[in-house]
Amino acid sequence: MEQKDITKQVLLDENKQLKATIAALQLQLHQQFQQSEKDIEHRLAVTISNIPLAILNLDRFGYITAANPAFLKTFDTTAADIINKLNVKDFEPFQGTELSGKIAEMIDEKIPFDIESPFLLDKDKELFFKCRGTLVSSRGSDSHSFILIIGDVSKRKMKEYELIKALEKAEESDKLKTAFLTSMSHEIRTPMNHIIGFVDFLRDPELTHEEREEYSQIVFDSGQVLLRLIDDIIDIAKIESGQMQLHKTNFKLNELMNQLFVSYQQLKSKHGKNDISFVLNEPDAIYSLTVNTDSVRLQQIIINLLENAFKFTDEGRIELGYEIDRQDLLIYVKDTGMGIEASMHDLIFKRFRQLDYSSTKKYGGTGLGLSIIKGLIDLLEGSISLESTLGEGSVFRFRLPSVVVMVEQQKAASNVPIPRHYDWSNKTFLIVEDERTNYNLLMIMLRPSKAKLVWAKDGQEAIDYVKQNPGAIDLILMDIRLPNVNGYEATIAIKRIDKSIPVITQTAYAMDVEVQKAIEAGCDAYITKPIDRGQLLETIFRFVG
Repeated sequence: MEQKDITKQVLLDENKQLKATIAALQLQLHQQFQQSEKDIEHRLAVTISNIPLAILNLDRFGYITAANPAFLKTFDTTAADIINKLNVKDFEPFQGTELSGKIAEMIDEKIPFDIESPFLLDKDKELFFKCRGTLVSSRGSDSHSFILIIGDVSKRKMKEYELIKALEKAEESDKLKTAFLTSMSHEIRTPMNHIIGFVDFLRDPELTHEEREEYSQIVFDSGQVLLRLIDDIIDIAKIESGQMQLHKTNFKLNELMNQLFVSYQQLKSKHGKNDISFVLNEPDAIYSLTVNTDSVRLQQIIINLLENAFKFTDEGRIELGYEIDRQDLLIYVKDTGMGIEASMHDLIFKRFRQLDYSSTKKYGGTGLGLSIIKGLIDLLEGSISLESTLGEGSVFRFRLPSVVVMVEQQKAASNVPIPRHYDWSNKTFLIVEDERTNYNLLMIMLRPSKAKLVWAKDGQEAIDYVKQNPGAIDLILMDIRLPNVNGYEATIAIKRIDKSIPVITQTAYAMDVEVQKAIEAGCDAYITKPIDRGQLLETIFRFVG
């Protein structure tokens, strides 16, 4: 009996010890679990504190119980001002926004949400936030709370906006290009139709002299239209690609303005614009004005402005003039034409733009003229402005800074332009041209001037003639593309023999790089094919008087 009691007692002791061990293990596990939960809470708190999203904890009534640093920074507030003091429904930055209504709906009806909403946190800057509200239920009870997460998506929204605008711009550009190509097709086919049709008529041997003159003039005018069209396309391509080069020199502005005035006075009746009064307005106190800029591009700008003025003006007055403001040159073209709506003032300087493409059918043109003008003025570091009222006319003004070199003043000076009469009966010109047709054309153009002409068919022949006849040649018209010795090489050699002989390059190469090569070779001036007779005579006049 005693042995049984001893065994029972041992078992009881062991059981007691085992219970104590189990209790100790349970306590240890409980402590470890508590520590683990604290660690998780700590890690979660650190994560929330460092996450760039703005986060709010709300109780079941909507009062703010916690806010991470990102929230406090984003909405420029402090924990002391809002935690356990403020209901989120009363948070001022949310007032009047879509988010405010969604928060109220979440708190009152327990409906979560996920939206993107604008906020005007800065007076001048609207920000976009992605906002998400979530219900958090407590384990083991009916209580609940809410979490509000807010992320700044302004950069993404801006990118989306930029992409949408780029798409709209691309679609608009595509429409404009389509309209431009349609217009271009019309502009090319119309003069080509005239040229082909009337050249065919000119073959008729029974045509009267008057009919032959009329048809020849139509062919010539149509050719000029095509040439201007090609020039516009080349120029806009060079401007857009940055290949347009400038050649700035000193020249007298008055002479350029007078030449243009005379030309357009003559063209006025030709184009049926006799009802228009065309006026050149120069400052009375200025007898001669020398400027330093690219004369060719300046002339191109003025011609394009005058072309527009004459195109859109049927009666009234067109005025070309200039002023000086210290070292700046201001040139303007004023007309009493159809005028331009205020909403179109900026658009008309863009590529492929016209007032509308229905005007193309009425007035002609490709919509490139004013964009070329703007591109050239930008290259010359200038600016252009427009004043216009629909139905009353327009004034285009452009300013070229720091181009005035010298102002000559003379009292009672008269600058009325007089058409020139060229008499070079005592001059000898050497024409260097390998094509007989081209030589014949120059011969016909120069025939009224009575100049004596000598024909050299290649560069070497021209060099030999100058060498063998010293002092006999007053001026040389030099083609570039020649057999044996080209125009560049011939010019260099001739200038070594007699550098006083003016050499005018006449070439089909219209690119700036070719012109620059001609100048570097020693050419004194250049004219491009097809040759304009007036330009040819004026260029020769500059050198031989």
